[in-house]
Order: sequence, then C-alpha cells, then structure tokens
Amino acid sequence: MRKKSEQRCQAILDAAKAVFEKVGFEQATMAEIAARAGHSKATLYNYFSSKEQLFLELARRSADRHSEQLFSLLAPACGSAPVDTLPGHVNEVLGLLQPSDDLAATLQRFGEGVMRNFLSLKSLAARRMLIAAAANQPEAGRLFYANGPVKGMQFTTQFFEQAMNAGQLRRADPRVVAAHFRGLLEAEVFEPGLFNARPELTQKEAKAVVERAVGAFMRAYGATAADPIKE
Repeated sequence: MRKKSEQRCQAILDAAKAVFEKVGFEQATMAEIAARAGHSKATLYNYFSSKEQLFLELARRSADRHSEQLFSLLAPACGSAPVDTLPGHVNEVLGLLQPSDDLAATLQRFGEGVMRNFLSLKSLAARRMLIAAAANQPEAGRLFYANGPVKGMQFTTQFFEQAMNAGQLRRADPRVVAAHFRGLLEAEVFEPGLFNARPELTQKEAKAVVERAVGAFMRAYGATAADPIKE
C-alpha cells in the first residue's frame, strides 16, 4: 500500500509540474492538476492541502535533484564510488583528486555534464517556472536556491579548493573560482536558453562551448597562470 501511495503522490507531482510549466503557477488550478493526474480533487487534497504546498514540495524535490545531480558529476570526475554516497561523503570524494589527474579533462567532462543536466532547454524551462513563481511564493524560491544552487556551489568550491591543494590551480579564493567557472560555462548559453531564444545544443556544440570555457578558465587559474585578478 505504501508503494502505491508513493506512486500516486509522484503522479500528482508530475502532473502539477506539467501544468505549472504550461500555464504558470497563478493560472494553474487543483482541478486541472487532478484531471491531468487521473485522480479526483479529493484524492489530490489527501496529499496536498493547497496549490502552494504542492508547489513547495516540487521546489524541494527539484532542489534535491539539482544538488545530487551536480555532485554526481563531481564524484566520477574524482574517481569516486557510487552516486548514492551523497553529501556526507563530499570531502571523501573530493579528497581523491590527485596532482597527476588531468584537471582540464576532468573539467571538460564535468562541464559537458552540466550542459546536459542544467543548461538544456528542458532544465531551463523548469528554472523559468521557479523564477516566475518565486515572485508570489518567495518561500519556494528561497528553498530551491538554498538547497539547490547554494549546495551545488559548495560542492564545486570544495572541488576547486582540493585542486589548489593538489597544485593544479593557482591559489585564489575557491568560492570565487567556482563562481567564475560556472559563469564561463553559462556565458554563451544560459540567457538565450532561459528566454527560449536558441535551439537545443547538439552534443558537438555543447562540447565546443565547454572547451572554450575550460580553456579560458585554465588560462586564468591554471597553476602556471599569472595573477591578473586581485583577491
């Protein structure tokens, strides 16, 4: 029975996500969500007392997936074991980064994963929904930001700190370094994608975008780079 209940809850969340993305939070109704999920409104209210609560649960799960997906990209890059050893083992995983590792190749793999998971048009459509809804549901916006992007930046900050400790990058504020790398990955694709003003990237195009980002990053922060940025 519990498994069936969980499946029903997931079906409701999937339906809600589809409706929110289609018509927006304000225009969405519990009746429309129930119809899409194939359940009665009474069943819907057994799981969620309001549209706001339903949206908060979506934001929470989206944030969890965001941080887990980002960490899962870092883990294999560091030669780690399974993805289900999540954040409690972050330091363990990042500690596997070795001076002999090819950091540029690691960042290339990581960046291509970011393109697939976070900068695809589908991912950006979900981001648009959260941004729009956050105007009237600030709690949902704060929840997603704190448990998604913020945690993701914590993972990547630790990754770059370990790379500095391993002598692969020049010494700098790892938080700033992580922000700069993220900015370079997003520079060509984020804004046009957010406004739905570009087609989906092909694998070849995504690889080229990441290569340019990694190249610029390594010229700025590689172990032999000059220090043009004053901390």
